[in-house]
Amino acid sequence: MTFPRLLKSIVKAPFMAIASAIFGVLIAALLLLASFLIHLIGGFEQGQISQIVHAVAKQLPLVFGVGGFVSAFATDAPIAAVFGSARWATGRELQKLSAKDDGLLTGRDPTTGKLLRYDGPAHLMTMAPTRTGKGVGTIIPNLLTADRSVICIDPKGENTVVTGRAREQFGPVHILDPFGVTCKHSAAFNPLDMLDPDGLDIAEDANTLADALVFDEPGMTGDAHWNEEAKALIADLILKIVIAESPGRRNLSTLREYLTLAPERFLGLLARMQDMDEAGGLIARAANRHLGKSDREAAGVLSAAQRHTHFLDSPRMTAVLGRSDFRFADLKRNNATVFLVLPPDRLSTYSRWLRLLITQSLTDMARDPASPARPVLYLLDEFAALGHLARHGSHGRLWCPALADPPGAPWVSWPAMVSSSGRSSRISISCAPLMGAEREPSCRMPPSFRSLASMISKPPN
Repeated sequence: MTFPRLLKSIVKAPFMAIASAIFGVLIAALLLLASFLIHLIGGFEQGQISQIVHAVAKQLPLVFGVGGFVSAFATDAPIAAVFGSARWATGRELQKLSAKDDGLLTGRDPTTGKLLRYDGPAHLMTMAPTRTGKGVGTIIPNLLTADRSVICIDPKGENTVVTGRAREQFGPVHILDPFGVTCKHSAAFNPLDMLDPDGLDIAEDANTLADALVFDEPGMTGDAHWNEEAKALIADLILKIVIAESPGRRNLSTLREYLTLAPERFLGLLARMQDMDEAGGLIARAANRHLGKSDREAAGVLSAAQRHTHFLDSPRMTAVLGRSDFRFADLKRNNATVFLVLPPDRLSTYSRWLRLLITQSLTDMARDPASPARPVLYLLDEFAALGHLARHGSHGRLWCPALADPPGAPWVSWPAMVSSSGRSSRISISCAPLMGAEREPSCRMPPSFRSLASMISKPPN
């Protein structure tokens, strides 16, 4: 218990004790009155039971008074049913965070004004309303100072413009910007380049990519049967592309081409797949499985697969998915930064691209046995657009999502909130962004970003 809370409880305790004692007197009076009326109406003599009632009635005011006094020190505790194990950070915990010289910047101690840094294994989350400074208060300071590999979703391109040059001092910077938001040359990444045609895990890798492509956005629901069958069809076609196509056609544009073939040509493709022995016969069995469906079911599966890959018709997506300029696994071995830039007005249509790359990055780093000196930092702004992602474990990664508060969620503000995450008792910190930094147009370097001190200001009262 913090000192202010203790002082508040000490002041409140006598009043609660007196009020509780008065309530105890009323209960005792009612108990004695009931005992008197029972004996009066029934004509019973005063016996041992009456003596017990009188003894209990005498002690009730004292018991209630003590209970009220003690409750004054417990009423401010969080309600477990509402907050679980979450609670406000203590002064000692804030002191430990402010004493660190290294780690991720999470806020500022409201009492001392010192910066709070966290370098533990838990994940961090910043929740705040839109346009309140999540970027300038938490994301940009960490991009400027984090000496580690970073993967950053940057919807507005501001993080890339402001910190791109600074990130180059830590290692290579790859900017994937299909819509030219940052006016910088866009890098590219082809997930199919990571699949080994001769590997034992090629089927699982194809299924992972298909799972990333097939998902329904919030507010949209699809029949589970059609989605699962669409995943199977997409995974089978990916297998065929990786194993049978030339290097220049091993990309998702070829997948979209397959799915939009004329009906006769699509049946011809499946017929050719039936004759393939590669991948242990998986491709042939997949073709047999699809051809064994009724015409109506097969058409429904194909329609679902087309719906989930519609974004691949964009020439911009074709360009950014056409080659690989880097490997995500390399981020565990050497510092590098990957910016994924997708403007907010395109987020709904092309969120599968973000989901695809984040999923592939998780898979690549989970497979790589290297242990990084510092965990790879994921800065996932508006990460809710990614949908549900399969759990891949830690693998030396640290997540730091930034999320505008969902409807009905309370504003999470200072001081930092701390909760226990199961048996490991890891600390998870959630705090409001640092307020007061100036905002400037994203196409030029704002004066407020020239020094870290000018970006980080005191939290709101």
